[in-house]
Amino acid sequence: MSNVTITLNGNDLEVPAGARLIDVIKAHGEEEVPHYCYHPGLSIAGSCRLCAVEVGNKDAEGNVKMMPKVMMSCQMNVSDGMIVNTHDDRSKQHRKEIMEFLLINHPLDCPVCDQAGECYLQDYSYDHGQAESRFIEDKIKQSKKQVGERILLYGDRCIMCSRCVRFTREISGGAELMVNERGNASEIDVFPGYGVNDNLAGNVVDLCPVGALLDTDFLFKQRVWELQGTDSVCTGCSRGCNIHIDQNMGVIYRLKPRYNPDVNEWWMCDEGRFGFKFVHADTRLKKSRLPQIEVTAAEALQRIKTLWRGQLDVNADARLAVVISPQASCEEQWLLAQWARGESDAAILVRGPVFSKGQEQKFKAGFTVSPEKAPNRRGMEKVLAEMGGHQMNFGELAEAAASEQVHTILVQGGYPWQDWCPPDITGKLRQADNLFVLDIFESELTRKADVTLAGVSWAEKHGSFINDQDLQQKFNRALVPYTDDLDDLNMLWKLTGRDGEASLIAVRKELSDPQAIANHSETDAVGAGS
Repeated sequence: MSNVTITLNGNDLEVPAGARLIDVIKAHGEEEVPHYCYHPGLSIAGSCRLCAVEVGNKDAEGNVKMMPKVMMSCQMNVSDGMIVNTHDDRSKQHRKEIMEFLLINHPLDCPVCDQAGECYLQDYSYDHGQAESRFIEDKIKQSKKQVGERILLYGDRCIMCSRCVRFTREISGGAELMVNERGNASEIDVFPGYGVNDNLAGNVVDLCPVGALLDTDFLFKQRVWELQGTDSVCTGCSRGCNIHIDQNMGVIYRLKPRYNPDVNEWWMCDEGRFGFKFVHADTRLKKSRLPQIEVTAAEALQRIKTLWRGQLDVNADARLAVVISPQASCEEQWLLAQWARGESDAAILVRGPVFSKGQEQKFKAGFTVSPEKAPNRRGMEKVLAEMGGHQMNFGELAEAAASEQVHTILVQGGYPWQDWCPPDITGKLRQADNLFVLDIFESELTRKADVTLAGVSWAEKHGSFINDQDLQQKFNRALVPYTDDLDDLNMLWKLTGRDGEASLIAVRKELSDPQAIANHSETDAVGAGS
């Protein structure tokens, strides 16, 4: 792509030809041009009129000629020789006047608004507005209404930026939202008989800059300035959307999408958005256990080693099998496989079950929700491919245990629902001499185990997943582990006989070694991370 030269606030810049002016201004370190209707993932509406800047050029004699009116930077592409001023008096006055118009009918309900603290209207009013309103007439009142199963519309707050309408038409494709009436009677509404209920519905709340669209799941739960955000990866399906986990005092209150052009762009599905509730379920395992006795993770690990080696003393040909879970991180999968093969060259590595739900959902703009509900099947497969040797699937393991071909089994679970292991499979696994389970929920499987290790969810640990595009993405810990003990990585680290605290860097070096997992691309989803 060729470049052109523009002058931005007195500085000459070389920028890509045809680039959108509002993006160029932001990309070159200038103060962001205020805007409401513009979003890089949506078409241009130019309706809020707030992103005005002064634009001009030089004539044949070299004299600067500025356009008689300020121009909307969201609607303009850069051209060679363009002169742009963002801090001139005309632009400032224009923004001040637009802010006054936008606030004419807006209610002063910031103290009870969920958007307060991350509201563009608050921020821009402070930066570009004025302290007092000259409007003394009665404000136009609009109704509160439910426009979706989880979506509320507070019409009084709406500034008609139309982001939500364009999203349903251009991204999700349902076109459920519209602008009803005209002029000062305009309001956002749903078409009769429709609702914003598809699997991308929650994105309209993210898009709303002023708190007019609200998520009933988050409504009145927290003030946003009290939330702590952590960059992470969604585990709802194999897509691995990049997300923020927002929590306060160890409780997750919401997940929001995080921009990644290679995976999910600006969006995420509702299945993933609201799928975090299992983290706080009452049926979570709080402590590791021996039968009917709570123990520390260290004591449970020692018991595993003792029972397995005791089995070898009785039967030198005893077979060990470990189930590698597609819910576990690449690092945890690698350590578990290492432990098994370190204990016995004949150890069987078992592919944990991969569950699917429904069909692939592909929306108008190409956003896809995978039916495969496993965030790291590809990581599991790469670990197994590297390790080689004797392998089988989960059903085959159950039959092998029932026929006494396997004597000691360690099952790695971590699925976001309780009874993921069917009763008939549980019964067959229990026929092994030793059954060890690493899981996050109390279940029939853990109740029948000789040793249960209390694991943690993805939100309580560091690691990485490989998604359905073969991209390895890191995620960070957002919560202190629910177990108040070792997390999965540290338990497996110690199970392999390593000292001290687990090192992700050390494990990732093994994973990236040419003799280990190779030939896959990687994107760092959370920056440097751990």
